[in-house]
Amino acid sequence: MRTLRRLAIGLAALVGLLFMFGRPVTWVQSALVMWDLAAGGAPTLWQEVTDQLLEYPTRWESGEGDLYLPAGKVRAAMVLVPGAAVLGRDEPRLQALARTFARAGFAILVPELPEVRRLALSRADGGRVASALRQLGKWQPDVPLGVAAISYAVGPAIIAALEGDLTSRIAFLVSIGGYHDMTAAIRFITTGAFRPMGDSREFRREPNSYGRWAFLQANAGRLDNAEDVRLLQEIARRRGRDASADITALTRALGPQGRAVLAVVDNRDPDAVATLLAALPENVRREIDGLNLAFYDLSKLRGHLILVHGQGDPLVPHSESQSLAASASGARVSLFLMDDIGHVEFNAVSLANAWTMWRAIVALLGERN
Repeated sequence: MRTLRRLAIGLAALVGLLFMFGRPVTWVQSALVMWDLAAGGAPTLWQEVTDQLLEYPTRWESGEGDLYLPAGKVRAAMVLVPGAAVLGRDEPRLQALARTFARAGFAILVPELPEVRRLALSRADGGRVASALRQLGKWQPDVPLGVAAISYAVGPAIIAALEGDLTSRIAFLVSIGGYHDMTAAIRFITTGAFRPMGDSREFRREPNSYGRWAFLQANAGRLDNAEDVRLLQEIARRRGRDASADITALTRALGPQGRAVLAVVDNRDPDAVATLLAALPENVRREIDGLNLAFYDLSKLRGHLILVHGQGDPLVPHSESQSLAASASGARVSLFLMDDIGHVEFNAVSLANAWTMWRAIVALLGERN
Protein backbone atom coordinates (compact mmCIF):
# COMPACT_ATOMS: atom_id res chain seq x y z
CA MET A 1 0.00 0.00 0.00
CA ARG A 2 2.81 2.40 0.91
CA THR A 3 4.44 1.82 -2.48
CA LEU A 4 1.18 2.47 -4.35
CA ARG A 5 0.55 5.57 -2.26
CA ARG A 6 4.01 6.91 -2.98
CA LEU A 7 3.57 6.19 -6.67
CA ALA A 8 0.22 8.01 -6.70
CA ILE A 9 1.71 11.00 -4.85
CA GLY A 10 4.64 11.04 -7.28
CA LEU A 11 2.39 10.95 -10.32
CA ALA A 12 0.18 13.69 -8.89
CA ALA A 13 3.22 15.84 -8.23
CA LEU A 14 4.51 15.23 -11.77
CA VAL A 15 1.16 16.21 -13.30
CA GLY A 16 1.09 19.31 -11.11
CA LEU A 17 4.58 20.34 -12.18
CA LEU A 18 3.73 19.80 -15.84
CA PHE A 19 0.69 22.05 -15.55
CA MET A 20 2.61 24.67 -13.59
CA PHE A 21 5.67 24.85 -15.81
CA GLY A 22 4.39 23.31 -19.04
CA ARG A 23 1.84 24.54 -21.55
CA PRO A 24 -1.44 22.93 -20.48
CA VAL A 25 -3.67 25.22 -22.59
CA THR A 26 -1.65 24.49 -25.73
CA TRP A 27 -1.69 20.76 -24.96
CA VAL A 28 -5.46 20.69 -24.63
CA GLN A 29 -5.94 22.83 -27.72
CA SER A 30 -3.63 20.52 -29.67
CA ALA A 31 -5.75 17.52 -28.75
CA LEU A 32 -8.91 19.35 -29.88
CA VAL A 33 -7.20 20.46 -33.11
CA MET A 34 -6.14 16.88 -33.83
CA TRP A 35 -9.72 15.72 -33.31
CA ASP A 36 -10.96 18.49 -35.63
CA LEU A 37 -8.43 17.55 -38.33
CA ALA A 38 -9.47 13.93 -38.11
CA ALA A 39 -13.12 14.93 -38.51
CA GLY A 40 -12.40 16.61 -41.86
CA GLY A 41 -14.94 19.38 -41.38
CA ALA A 42 -17.61 17.41 -39.49
CA PRO A 43 -18.85 18.99 -36.20
CA THR A 44 -16.43 18.68 -33.26
CA LEU A 45 -15.92 20.05 -29.77
CA TRP A 46 -13.18 22.35 -31.16
CA GLN A 47 -15.81 24.09 -33.29
CA GLU A 48 -18.19 24.33 -30.33
CA VAL A 49 -15.68 25.98 -27.96
CA THR A 50 -14.33 28.49 -30.51
CA ASP A 51 -16.12 31.47 -32.03
CA GLN A 52 -17.35 31.76 -35.60
CA LEU A 53 -14.64 32.58 -38.13
CA LEU A 54 -14.42 35.37 -40.66
CA GLU A 55 -13.60 34.11 -44.16
CA TYR A 56 -13.75 35.84 -47.51
CA PRO A 57 -11.97 36.13 -50.87
CA THR A 58 -9.42 38.91 -51.11
CA ARG A 59 -7.12 40.57 -53.64
CA TRP A 60 -3.88 42.48 -53.49
CA GLU A 61 -1.69 44.10 -56.11
CA SER A 62 -0.09 40.91 -57.40
CA GLY A 63 -2.43 38.14 -56.33
CA GLU A 64 -5.67 36.87 -54.91
CA GLY A 65 -6.79 34.25 -52.43
CA ASP A 66 -9.02 33.39 -49.49
CA LEU A 67 -8.51 34.86 -46.03
CA TYR A 68 -9.57 33.04 -42.85
CA LEU A 69 -9.53 35.07 -39.62
CA PRO A 70 -10.25 34.12 -36.02
CA ALA A 71 -13.08 36.00 -34.36
CA GLY A 72 -10.73 37.04 -31.55
CA LYS A 73 -7.09 38.01 -31.35
CA VAL A 74 -4.75 37.02 -34.19
CA ARG A 75 -1.76 35.25 -32.63
CA ALA A 76 0.10 34.16 -35.79
CA ALA A 77 -0.24 34.45 -39.57
CA MET A 78 0.23 31.59 -42.02
CA VAL A 79 0.08 31.22 -45.80
CA LEU A 80 -1.41 27.81 -46.61
CA VAL A 81 -0.26 26.64 -50.06
CA PRO A 82 -2.77 24.54 -52.02
CA GLY A 83 -1.43 21.39 -53.63
CA ALA A 84 -2.03 20.09 -57.15
CA ALA A 85 -5.80 19.59 -57.30
CA VAL A 86 -8.36 20.76 -59.82
CA LEU A 87 -10.25 22.61 -57.07
CA GLY A 88 -7.14 24.49 -55.91
CA ARG A 89 -7.95 26.74 -52.98
CA ASP A 90 -11.57 25.56 -53.14
CA GLU A 91 -10.63 21.99 -52.18
CA PRO A 92 -12.86 21.07 -49.17
CA ARG A 93 -10.12 19.36 -47.15
CA LEU A 94 -7.84 22.37 -47.59
CA GLN A 95 -10.63 24.69 -46.50
CA ALA A 96 -11.28 22.50 -43.44
CA LEU A 97 -7.57 22.66 -42.57
CA ALA A 98 -7.59 26.47 -42.86
CA ARG A 99 -10.64 26.74 -40.62
CA THR A 100 -9.16 24.43 -38.00
CA PHE A 101 -6.08 26.59 -37.52
CA ALA A 102 -7.93 29.90 -37.87
CA ARG A 103 -9.90 28.78 -34.82
CA ALA A 104 -6.54 28.45 -33.04
CA GLY A 105 -5.74 32.13 -33.60
CA PHE A 106 -4.00 31.95 -37.00
CA ALA A 107 -4.78 34.39 -39.80
CA ILE A 108 -4.71 32.04 -42.80
CA LEU A 109 -4.23 33.19 -46.40
CA VAL A 110 -4.70 30.59 -49.15
CA PRO A 111 -3.38 32.04 -52.43
CA GLU A 112 -4.72 31.29 -55.89
CA LEU A 113 -2.16 29.25 -57.88
CA PRO A 114 -3.46 28.79 -61.44
CA GLU A 115 -1.10 25.90 -62.24
CA VAL A 116 -2.40 23.67 -59.46
CA ARG A 117 -5.88 23.54 -61.00
CA ARG A 118 -4.24 21.84 -63.99
CA LEU A 119 -2.69 19.32 -61.56
CA ALA A 120 0.71 20.95 -61.92
CA LEU A 121 3.07 23.15 -59.96
CA SER A 122 5.50 25.68 -61.40
CA ARG A 123 8.64 27.47 -60.29
CA ALA A 124 6.57 30.64 -60.79
CA ASP A 125 4.36 29.51 -57.90
CA GLY A 126 7.26 30.30 -55.58
CA GLY A 127 6.88 33.96 -56.53
CA ARG A 128 3.12 33.81 -55.98
CA VAL A 129 3.58 32.30 -52.51
CA ALA A 130 6.21 34.95 -51.71
CA SER A 131 3.72 37.65 -52.76
CA ALA A 132 1.10 36.16 -50.44
CA LEU A 133 3.60 36.06 -47.56
CA ARG A 134 4.54 39.70 -48.06
CA GLN A 135 0.90 40.76 -48.17
CA LEU A 136 -0.10 38.74 -45.12
CA GLY A 137 2.92 40.18 -43.31
CA LYS A 138 1.66 43.69 -44.10
CA TRP A 139 -1.83 42.86 -42.88
CA GLN A 140 -0.51 41.21 -39.70
CA PRO A 141 2.82 42.93 -38.95
CA ASP A 142 2.96 42.22 -35.23
CA VAL A 143 2.58 38.44 -35.13
CA PRO A 144 4.83 35.53 -36.21
CA LEU A 145 4.58 34.81 -39.95
CA GLY A 146 4.82 31.33 -41.44
CA VAL A 147 3.94 29.13 -44.38
CA ALA A 148 2.52 25.61 -44.58
CA ALA A 149 2.34 23.32 -47.59
CA ILE A 150 1.36 19.78 -48.42
CA SER A 151 3.15 17.26 -50.66
CA TYR A 152 4.67 18.77 -53.81
CA ALA A 153 3.41 22.25 -52.88
CA VAL A 154 6.27 22.25 -50.34
CA GLY A 155 8.60 23.16 -53.21
CA PRO A 156 7.07 26.59 -53.99
CA ALA A 157 6.65 27.25 -50.25
CA ILE A 158 10.35 26.74 -49.52
CA ILE A 159 11.42 28.62 -52.64
CA ALA A 160 9.35 31.57 -51.41
CA ALA A 161 10.85 31.32 -47.93
CA LEU A 162 14.34 31.59 -49.43
CA GLU A 163 13.70 35.03 -50.93
CA GLY A 164 16.02 37.53 -49.27
CA ASP A 165 13.44 39.83 -47.71
CA LEU A 166 11.43 36.91 -46.32
CA THR A 167 14.13 34.64 -44.88
CA SER A 168 14.47 36.52 -41.60
CA ARG A 169 10.76 37.40 -41.43
CA ILE A 170 9.41 33.85 -41.54
CA ALA A 171 9.18 32.35 -38.07
CA PHE A 172 8.00 28.86 -39.05
CA LEU A 173 7.56 26.62 -42.07
CA VAL A 174 5.39 23.51 -42.04
CA SER A 175 6.02 20.74 -44.57
CA ILE A 176 3.51 17.89 -44.67
CA GLY A 177 4.56 14.95 -46.85
CA GLY A 178 7.06 17.17 -48.68
CA TYR A 179 10.10 16.47 -50.82
CA HIS A 180 13.71 17.61 -51.17
CA ASP A 181 15.27 15.99 -54.26
CA MET A 182 12.91 15.98 -57.23
CA THR A 183 14.92 13.27 -58.98
CA ALA A 184 14.61 10.98 -55.95
CA ALA A 185 10.89 11.77 -55.67
CA ILE A 186 10.28 10.90 -59.35
CA ARG A 187 12.38 7.78 -58.90
CA PHE A 188 10.00 6.71 -56.12
CA ILE A 189 6.82 7.61 -58.03
CA THR A 190 7.85 5.58 -61.08
CA THR A 191 9.83 2.66 -59.63
CA GLY A 192 8.94 2.55 -55.92
CA ALA A 193 12.62 2.74 -54.92
CA PHE A 194 13.84 4.82 -51.97
CA ARG A 195 16.62 4.83 -49.40
CA PRO A 196 15.96 6.18 -45.86
CA MET A 197 18.73 8.27 -44.36
CA GLY A 198 21.11 6.30 -42.18
CA ASP A 199 20.24 3.04 -43.95
CA SER A 200 22.45 1.67 -46.70
CA ARG A 201 19.68 -0.56 -48.01
CA GLU A 202 17.39 0.41 -50.86
CA PHE A 203 13.70 -0.33 -50.33
CA ARG A 204 11.08 -0.96 -53.00
CA ARG A 205 7.32 -0.55 -52.99
CA GLU A 206 4.78 -1.05 -55.72
CA PRO A 207 4.58 2.33 -57.50
CA ASN A 208 1.36 4.23 -56.94
CA SER A 209 -0.49 4.42 -60.25
CA TYR A 210 -2.08 7.78 -59.43
CA GLY A 211 1.35 9.34 -58.89
CA ARG A 212 2.65 8.17 -62.26
CA TRP A 213 -0.30 9.42 -64.25
CA ALA A 214 -0.48 12.66 -62.27
CA PHE A 215 3.17 13.27 -63.24
CA LEU A 216 2.27 12.67 -66.88
CA GLN A 217 -0.72 15.02 -66.68
CA ALA A 218 1.34 17.73 -64.98
CA ASN A 219 4.08 17.74 -67.60
CA ALA A 220 2.13 17.06 -70.78
CA GLY A 221 1.08 20.71 -71.12
CA ARG A 222 4.69 21.86 -71.14
CA LEU A 223 5.46 20.31 -74.52
CA ASP A 224 5.78 22.35 -77.73
CA ASN A 225 3.94 19.77 -79.85
CA ALA A 226 0.17 20.27 -79.42
CA GLU A 227 -0.65 16.78 -80.68
CA ASP A 228 1.72 15.20 -78.16
CA VAL A 229 0.04 17.27 -75.43
CA ARG A 230 -3.37 15.93 -76.43
CA LEU A 231 -2.19 12.35 -76.69
CA LEU A 232 -0.40 12.35 -73.33
CA GLN A 233 -3.38 13.92 -71.58
CA GLU A 234 -5.63 11.25 -73.05
CA ILE A 235 -3.20 8.51 -71.97
CA ALA A 236 -3.15 9.96 -68.44
CA ARG A 237 -6.95 10.19 -68.40
CA ARG A 238 -7.47 6.60 -69.56
CA ARG A 239 -4.83 5.02 -67.35
CA GLY A 240 -5.91 7.16 -64.40
CA ARG A 241 -9.36 5.58 -64.67
CA ASP A 242 -8.25 2.08 -65.60
CA ALA A 243 -4.66 0.91 -65.08
CA SER A 244 -5.08 -1.74 -67.79
CA ALA A 245 -6.68 0.51 -70.43
CA ASP A 246 -5.39 -0.05 -73.96
CA ILE A 247 -3.24 2.92 -75.01
CA THR A 248 -1.33 1.21 -77.84
CA ALA A 249 -2.69 3.40 -80.63
CA LEU A 250 -2.06 6.56 -78.61
CA THR A 251 1.54 5.70 -77.82
CA ARG A 252 2.28 4.84 -81.45
CA ALA A 253 1.08 8.26 -82.54
CA LEU A 254 3.38 10.14 -80.14
CA GLY A 255 6.23 12.26 -81.43
CA PRO A 256 9.74 12.39 -79.90
CA GLN A 257 8.78 14.82 -77.11
CA GLY A 258 5.77 12.79 -76.04
CA ARG A 259 7.71 9.53 -76.11
CA ALA A 260 10.42 11.06 -73.90
CA VAL A 261 7.89 12.04 -71.23
CA LEU A 262 6.04 8.73 -71.39
CA ALA A 263 9.34 6.86 -71.09
CA VAL A 264 9.86 8.34 -67.62
CA VAL A 265 6.43 7.15 -66.49
CA ASP A 266 6.77 3.67 -68.03
CA ASN A 267 10.25 3.06 -66.62
CA ARG A 268 10.68 0.61 -63.71
CA ASP A 269 14.50 0.67 -63.45
CA PRO A 270 15.68 3.01 -60.65
CA ASP A 271 19.12 3.33 -62.24
CA ALA A 272 17.64 4.62 -65.50
CA VAL A 273 15.69 7.54 -64.00
CA ALA A 274 18.44 10.18 -64.14
CA THR A 275 19.20 9.39 -67.80
CA LEU A 276 15.53 9.51 -68.77
CA LEU A 277 15.04 12.84 -66.99
CA ALA A 278 18.06 14.29 -68.81
CA ALA A 279 16.45 13.29 -72.13
CA LEU A 280 13.22 15.21 -71.44
CA PRO A 281 12.31 18.24 -73.57
CA GLU A 282 13.91 21.45 -72.34
CA ASN A 283 10.66 23.04 -71.10
CA VAL A 284 9.83 20.02 -68.96
CA ARG A 285 13.37 19.71 -67.64
CA ARG A 286 13.48 23.40 -66.76
CA GLU A 287 10.29 23.20 -64.67
CA ILE A 288 11.44 20.06 -62.85
CA ASP A 289 14.84 21.60 -62.09
CA GLY A 290 13.21 24.85 -61.00
CA LEU A 291 11.22 22.96 -58.35
CA ASN A 292 14.10 20.72 -57.30
CA LEU A 293 14.96 21.85 -53.77
CA ALA A 294 18.23 19.89 -53.95
CA PHE A 295 19.48 22.71 -56.22
CA TYR A 296 18.79 25.39 -53.57
CA ASP A 297 20.85 26.36 -50.54
CA LEU A 298 18.45 25.34 -47.78
CA SER A 299 20.98 26.28 -45.10
CA LYS A 300 19.63 29.82 -45.58
CA LEU A 301 16.29 28.82 -44.06
CA ARG A 302 15.68 30.23 -40.59
CA GLY A 303 12.97 29.90 -37.99
CA HIS A 304 11.29 26.63 -37.05
CA LEU A 305 11.00 23.98 -39.77
CA ILE A 306 8.23 21.54 -38.79
CA LEU A 307 8.31 18.42 -40.98
CA VAL A 308 5.51 15.85 -40.86
CA HIS A 309 5.59 12.67 -42.96
CA GLY A 310 3.88 9.30 -43.05
CA GLN A 311 6.31 6.39 -43.14
CA GLY A 312 4.02 4.53 -45.53
CA ASP A 313 3.38 7.50 -47.82
CA PRO A 314 2.60 6.07 -51.30
CA LEU A 315 3.48 9.25 -53.25
CA VAL A 316 6.50 10.80 -51.48
CA PRO A 317 8.82 8.62 -49.37
CA HIS A 318 9.55 9.74 -45.82
CA SER A 319 13.24 9.76 -46.74
CA GLU A 320 12.54 13.06 -48.52
CA SER A 321 11.58 14.78 -45.26
CA GLN A 322 14.65 13.26 -43.64
CA SER A 323 16.73 14.80 -46.43
CA LEU A 324 14.99 18.16 -46.00
CA ALA A 325 15.77 18.09 -42.30
CA ALA A 326 19.45 17.38 -42.94
CA SER A 327 19.72 20.17 -45.53
CA ALA A 328 18.17 22.93 -43.42
CA SER A 329 21.18 23.36 -41.15
CA GLY A 330 20.39 26.98 -40.32
CA ALA A 331 16.87 26.31 -39.08
CA ARG A 332 15.48 24.74 -35.94
CA VAL A 333 14.11 21.47 -37.26
CA SER A 334 11.42 19.23 -35.79
CA LEU A 335 10.86 16.02 -37.76
CA PHE A 336 7.74 13.95 -37.05
CA LEU A 337 7.53 10.58 -38.80
CA MET A 338 4.28 8.74 -38.18
CA ASP A 339 2.44 5.60 -39.19
CA ASP A 340 -0.93 5.05 -40.81
CA ILE A 341 -1.57 8.49 -42.35
CA GLY A 342 -0.98 7.43 -45.95
CA HIS A 343 -0.38 10.50 -48.07
CA VAL A 344 -1.33 13.33 -45.67
CA GLU A 345 -4.60 11.66 -44.64
CA PHE A 346 -5.25 13.45 -41.37
CA ASN A 347 -8.49 11.64 -40.69
CA ALA A 348 -6.50 8.45 -40.14
CA VAL A 349 -5.76 9.11 -36.46
CA SER A 350 -4.90 5.91 -34.61
CA LEU A 351 -3.13 4.70 -31.50
CA ALA A 352 -0.03 4.26 -33.67
CA ASN A 353 0.22 7.89 -34.72
CA ALA A 354 -1.85 10.01 -32.29
CA TRP A 355 1.08 10.81 -29.97
CA THR A 356 3.35 11.94 -32.82
CA MET A 357 0.57 13.90 -34.54
CA TRP A 358 -0.28 15.63 -31.26
CA ARG A 359 3.36 16.61 -30.73
CA ALA A 360 3.53 18.08 -34.25
CA ILE A 361 0.44 20.19 -33.56
CA VAL A 362 1.91 21.30 -30.23
CA ALA A 363 5.01 22.44 -32.13
CA LEU A 364 2.94 24.52 -34.54
CA LEU A 365 0.66 26.06 -31.90
CA GLY A 366 3.78 26.89 -29.94
CA GLU A 367 4.74 29.39 -32.67
CA ARG A 368 1.86 31.71 -31.76
CA ASN A 369 2.30 34.87 -29.68
